[in-house]
Amino acid sequence: MALLREGIADADGYALPLAVLHGMPGIGKTALAVHAAHRLAEDYPAGQLYVDLHGFSGRRPVDPAEALAFLLQAAGTGQALPDTLDERAAAWREWTAHHRVLVVLDNARDAAQVRPLLPGSAGCLAIVTSRNRLSALDGASSLAVDALSAREAAALFTRIAGTARTSRDPEALELLVDACGRHPLATTLLAGRFRHREIWDLRHLLERLAQTSDPLDELDEEVFVSAFRFSYAELTSGTRRLLRLLALHPGPDITAAAAAALSGRGDGLGPGGGAEGVRRSIEELLDCHLLAEPVLGRYQLHDLTRAFALRMSIAEEPEEARGDAVGRLLGYCLTSAHRAHRLTHPRRRALEPERLSVYAAEFGDAQEAAAWLDAERANLLAAARTAAAEDQSSAALFPHALAPSLRIWGSWAVTNELYGAAVEALRSRGNPLLLAQTLVEAAEVLAQTGPGEALSCAGEALTLFQDLRDPAGCADSSLQASRAHLAAGHTGPALRMVARALALYRDLDDLHGEADCLNVEGAALYHEGRYDEALGRARRTLHIHEGTGDLLGQIRAHNNIGEIHQIHGHIEHARDHLERSRVLARLHSGAREIAILDTNLGTVYQAMGDTSRALEGFRRSLESHRARGDALGEANALISLGAAQAANGDDEGALRHFTLAEEVARRIDSAYERTRALLGVADVHRSAGRAAPAMEVYEQARLLSERTGSRPAAARALEGLARTALATHRDELALGYAEKGAEVYRSLGREAEAESLRQLLPGRTGRTGS
Repeated sequence: MALLREGIADADGYALPLAVLHGMPGIGKTALAVHAAHRLAEDYPAGQLYVDLHGFSGRRPVDPAEALAFLLQAAGTGQALPDTLDERAAAWREWTAHHRVLVVLDNARDAAQVRPLLPGSAGCLAIVTSRNRLSALDGASSLAVDALSAREAAALFTRIAGTARTSRDPEALELLVDACGRHPLATTLLAGRFRHREIWDLRHLLERLAQTSDPLDELDEEVFVSAFRFSYAELTSGTRRLLRLLALHPGPDITAAAAAALSGRGDGLGPGGGAEGVRRSIEELLDCHLLAEPVLGRYQLHDLTRAFALRMSIAEEPEEARGDAVGRLLGYCLTSAHRAHRLTHPRRRALEPERLSVYAAEFGDAQEAAAWLDAERANLLAAARTAAAEDQSSAALFPHALAPSLRIWGSWAVTNELYGAAVEALRSRGNPLLLAQTLVEAAEVLAQTGPGEALSCAGEALTLFQDLRDPAGCADSSLQASRAHLAAGHTGPALRMVARALALYRDLDDLHGEADCLNVEGAALYHEGRYDEALGRARRTLHIHEGTGDLLGQIRAHNNIGEIHQIHGHIEHARDHLERSRVLARLHSGAREIAILDTNLGTVYQAMGDTSRALEGFRRSLESHRARGDALGEANALISLGAAQAANGDDEGALRHFTLAEEVARRIDSAYERTRALLGVADVHRSAGRAAPAMEVYEQARLLSERTGSRPAAARALEGLARTALATHRDELALGYAEKGAEVYRSLGREAEAESLRQLLPGRTGRTGS
């Protein structure tokens, strides 16, 4: 710690203080870096950030662009996440130029991985840990982290093994920790084994350690490897095999049930269960510190243990046996997820997996199933990605098995990856029903990030279902096509497709499908400014969902009714419905619904004059949408933020958020949200007296609104053009825009806005008779 402080103090005041802690695996680099960050925290009031770069973890090293995404989000910069590495690095340097922050970049692979992540100010501090020296990092203070002192190592061993047995032979204790190289992890492993071998003494342990050989090639430290080899050799054969197979598990942690599936021991396991032999092996691994239990019933391998176990797996398990183990694990995940969703989404059209795993979990009720899905989220996604990369037969099945949760989790990038692999695999399998169903589900999730791709999936699914003479599938495909059109801002096609779906659902007496169609119809009518019709659809939707007990449907219906009341200026009614929706959303644990409600309630608070509360809701919504990768929600939240800031006189902040929203909407090809963002940009320019850019952007918005059929947006664009032209004394031009805008407002039943435009040029409008 003293050397680290000295290195920081040596910085010249102009360059970023940068310390590189390097040393062998498990030597304590991370612990020292984190300890230093806590000790130095007061000097960096903007916060302390930590990123594990997985440089030597057996996992894919974190790409600098991914790391920057995490840093920018964790820092709370309030900006949209840039697309490229260079843009993210520039945004990170810009933010850190104005904030004193301490950053720990742990387990770096090389200098190239680190450079883009370094803060941009001498007022910050970066601490990097790596197994390499990273000498290519210019200006870095290099600190080699060596082994513990003899005293520290002996104290560590004694703390684990107990004073009673170690105090009998202090000389043997000193020799033992020296034989371990006074390495913290090796010392911990040996002390743990010694503690559970009560008939051993320290001399016996020294002899056994001296006899251990065959170091792990990747870790060029014989003593460290000897400690691993020694602990491994002392395990029972079944436990050694379990350890080798645990290294094949792709997720962050594992339960006894999943471990039993990997090992092929025990069947008919319930959630968290496992064969007795697996349980004994897990306890044995815990006892010798080769496995950790950070949460009750959930186990983790240390990265170094995983690396050792994987090497042993490759060396001692035949390739076929390793493949079979992973296959059993994937089967366990697939079947368990299918059973869980059968309870949490009983009305869903679910196709049973071709082969049911005998190891899969069984659930007593929907609540238990939902809890399992929530706890296993990271593992299920990791298993699905493993299948996508390595096992086509499983890759074809995972997205359908996980579909309800994928929609809730909102991990759009991963979801798109999984559906892409599934569709590719299914095209060659001769199962048109599963392919069609998977395409429908893909369309539903892709609508948030790629409406065009969603429409393509829905269209292909519709063709397949028509060939299969499956009216329910045709209805589902038509519904998803309408949603894709709506997400892109194309209300006319959306209304035509949803009408087809509605007719099919009514023929099938499917109330849930009918309600879904009415919801889409209402949204499309809302976008077109047909608010009374939209309100009628929303009320009918709510009535159906209340009758069927569909909680999620009620959440969305109350939200839609609240939005329409807000447009009409009925603020108390709007607030009442939105608050009811939020209460239900909290019961449902729907992050996406809560984020949407934060935006809509923020708009209500803004109308009530409570700007600070409105901004708080908008920012919370924006953070949630970004965390889940929901680009459509992000654009909406950015527009709401911009509108609130504009109303509050913060033109700079408003312009920034409107511009970001336009970029997000353009990226996902959402013409509706892009039009809204452009109108916000133009309004800010007009209020600031910048007539030329205001006219240009209003015209862009007008053309987009005509393409999408959004009459409210068209009216706003025409009004903006009229008022801007009038301010620059172009009366004839202003008159033309005002007349067209008033006509659109009248078609929407908004006579007050129409009259306002008619009065814009009273001298001219009187002569035209308008």
